[in-house]
Amino acid sequence: MENLTACLAALVFLVFAGHRLTLTRGGGADPAHRDVAGFALCAGMAMPLNAPAVLHVLERFVSAPCAELLLTWELKAAAGTFLALVALTLDPRVAGPVPMRRRRRIGAAVVVQAAALGLFLASGVTADGAYFVAAPGRGRVLAAYNVLFVAYLCWSLCVLARALVRHARQTPPGPLRTGLRLAALATATAVVWTLWTLDDAAANITTGRQGLSEDLLSTTLGMLTAVLVTAGATATLWGERITAPLRRLRARRTHRALEPLWTALHTELPEIALDPDAARRPALRQAEFARYRRVIEIRDGILALRPDQRAEALDRTVRALDGTGLAAVDREAVLEAAVIAAALEDKRAGRLYDGAPDQAGPTPSARLETVEDEAAWLVRVARAFTRSPVVRDIRERVRAEVTAD
Repeated sequence: MENLTACLAALVFLVFAGHRLTLTRGGGADPAHRDVAGFALCAGMAMPLNAPAVLHVLERFVSAPCAELLLTWELKAAAGTFLALVALTLDPRVAGPVPMRRRRRIGAAVVVQAAALGLFLASGVTADGAYFVAAPGRGRVLAAYNVLFVAYLCWSLCVLARALVRHARQTPPGPLRTGLRLAALATATAVVWTLWTLDDAAANITTGRQGLSEDLLSTTLGMLTAVLVTAGATATLWGERITAPLRRLRARRTHRALEPLWTALHTELPEIALDPDAARRPALRQAEFARYRRVIEIRDGILALRPDQRAEALDRTVRALDGTGLAAVDREAVLEAAVIAAALEDKRAGRLYDGAPDQAGPTPSARLETVEDEAAWLVRVARAFTRSPVVRDIRERVRAEVTAD
């Protein structure tokens, strides 16, 4: 099983690296894409060296099997360096010109590689069956070699993860942000994969030995990392095919959540329906347009109710909300819902507010810049319209006044 997972992970990495290199051929290509391809290439070349079957084959051609351990870690360290370089492109807030920062990180990588080589040679590692064995009394030197690489790789991954999270926060919803989040998840998985190597360091100290190949959990984490990296980097290709149905589902759910408020307005103001023959429960493909139309119809109904709005309803709601501890956004939603409920009762009774017909009702403090923002706000208002005890009390008071009149 270790052979299968290691080879599959290597295949995913190498195919992805080939795809990236094909896309970045020629001058003017973004260096970040080449860095991503370099990471995948190094990781893909390192993974097969962890497979027992590959190690068995290499024993026939490599006179010094210990070189396999050194080559594996050197490739993984190079992969970490490429990730640290990718982070420079994603996080422009770091001070200093990008070329200078690239040179610094490459220089640091060279120092780490040289230090690791020195530790490896100083440990006097030899092969003994299925294990690497440090020279007598040098198990701690081999442990330092492993810890150095774990620390360097974890640093590179954390730098990249921070840049990915910051970049994702500034990216609008869509396939690109999905890809950035998947890439951040891949870095988290890679950190766990890297930290798992510390069990080798513990074995180095206690026994002076280290296994030739990685265990099943380690190769599985490598496979998962490869899949997440590939999925994140290609999200713009497949993301729309997956996010579109999810977006439509959210739109249909919002459409249904607006149903009580829309029905109350439509009952008194049937003219707000832009398409009287439209289905009350739209098909999934029409859900986004249906939500857009419902938002417009609700806003038209609220505007049509302005001559019926009463300042008393707003004042009563403000007094009723004092001391309730509601969040500001929920408080604003209850205020708007109460004004709508009171206006509908007055409209039903034929009573007009004696103030200016264009008297504006309460407005949310949040900026409603998109249809999604407007729909989300109206869902809050609809929820308060049907569930809030304050709105229910305002509605009953207006009904009592209408009855008394």
